[in-house]
Amino acid sequence: MNIVGDFLTRSALRFPDKTALVDGEISFTYAQLDDAVNRVAAGMRALGLVPGDRVAYHGNNRWELVVTMFAAIQAGFILVPLNVMLRPAELEHILAESGLRLILTTAEGEATARALQGRFSYELSSYDDAGGLFAGWMKGGGATPEAQANRRPDDILALFFTSGTTGKPKGAPIDHEFVSHLAHSWVIACRYTSSEVYLVMTPMFWAVAPIHGILPVVLAGGTVVLMNRFDLDKCCELVQKHRVTSFFAVPTMYTLLIDKKSDALAAMKSLRVCSVAGAPISAEVVSKFESLTGATLLNIYGATEAGAISREMLGAPRRPGCAGTLGGTIEAKLVDAEGRPVPPGTAGEILVRGLTAIKGYWQQGRVNPASLPDGWFHTGDIGVLEDGFFLRIVDRAKDMIITGGANIYPAEVERVIAAHSGVQMCALIGIPDRVMGELPVAYVVLKQPGAATPEALEAFCRDQLSSYKVPRHFVIVESLPLTPTGKIQKVELRKIAGQTAAAAAAKRS
Repeated sequence: MNIVGDFLTRSALRFPDKTALVDGEISFTYAQLDDAVNRVAAGMRALGLVPGDRVAYHGNNRWELVVTMFAAIQAGFILVPLNVMLRPAELEHILAESGLRLILTTAEGEATARALQGRFSYELSSYDDAGGLFAGWMKGGGATPEAQANRRPDDILALFFTSGTTGKPKGAPIDHEFVSHLAHSWVIACRYTSSEVYLVMTPMFWAVAPIHGILPVVLAGGTVVLMNRFDLDKCCELVQKHRVTSFFAVPTMYTLLIDKKSDALAAMKSLRVCSVAGAPISAEVVSKFESLTGATLLNIYGATEAGAISREMLGAPRRPGCAGTLGGTIEAKLVDAEGRPVPPGTAGEILVRGLTAIKGYWQQGRVNPASLPDGWFHTGDIGVLEDGFFLRIVDRAKDMIITGGANIYPAEVERVIAAHSGVQMCALIGIPDRVMGELPVAYVVLKQPGAATPEALEAFCRDQLSSYKVPRHFVIVESLPLTPTGKIQKVELRKIAGQTAAAAAAKRS
């Protein structure tokens, strides 16, 4: 049995002629998608890959990535989605940890993947190469494919790398049990049916699009519509053209839609239920979106390591500003700094374990339960249970910055800035921004006056970091607030930034 692989197999049997996937002018029925997946799975096997081997897709959203995902699942491989925005230096640790055998890339990512191939010895081919592996597999004969690989509930099907607060990418291994329970929970919460038309707006190298979006919709027999990259005009066009009923987006996307496309939102009468996560969203934005579209916007709280820790559900009570109630697929507790459970109404760190939580991080080619010493995943987020049920997130991991739904881990960016020859000390903090949620700002102490300019520091960072991680501002200062032991006091730095912003606003008025 292949628990998650059966999502597609069964829908292909039930709805063979129904549209399963749309990417621009290209579309697949369920029968056609199943056939394409079997061809690619067979091609991967012909390379000598065996169940448990790691394979990657590397690119922005396109139909080839969906086929690759299902082929990997069917054949029992472990899928490792790679962020196409990452530079070679950012990918090195991921490649070393994952032990990839195959990377299927795109024209936009090929140079990066090829630059590292010699060090890590993986097979590499581009979807855009008409003579490449993937194109050859799709043209292959119609021989009966091999049976699905049998998979146990605890067999890993995907490995998503998510940085910890240290900034070092950590592999979160997602198994069949995790995905099966999570997908069924989405079907229940959103009441997905075969009539669903789901628009994928977030990148497939993040867990949300493949694990929380595509797989649950395919389980229900619905239609998946791909957007290559998020674009306001394209979003509105695709919703209207395909009569989209559902999508997931981060708060920044909803804010932009409301601010810039309110008339288009008001015309989106096909929308039925949408969802949001990735960062806190204001009750005002939720209310405005729902009043414009008539759709319900469900608030979700989770992490790559733990899916849907809490969620709102259609037909269930909701509370503005909260992310629903704790999910039925996990066990959660809120604890104080000493690890003791706190009573309802008291803020505490959120810890989880259960069916849709990882059993340990990926280390040295396997899941290492010892990486979660007490068996609980510590989110680093602070929440409070209102009335004992509704979870409100009151703070996040103390240093992480969320900009447009993307996580920025200051330690990673600070290491890059500190490597500049003119920098003595630096700190990265997030400042509030209505559209993006937060913007990264770097405070820098130079070794000597004039040793670097903000422009030079920005250029230095752009050579080594993805664009969204590059600080929006570089503030040159004489010193940073420090503790007696020499640690940077970011709480004090945020206060200083807030006072500076307030003074600037007062001056403008």
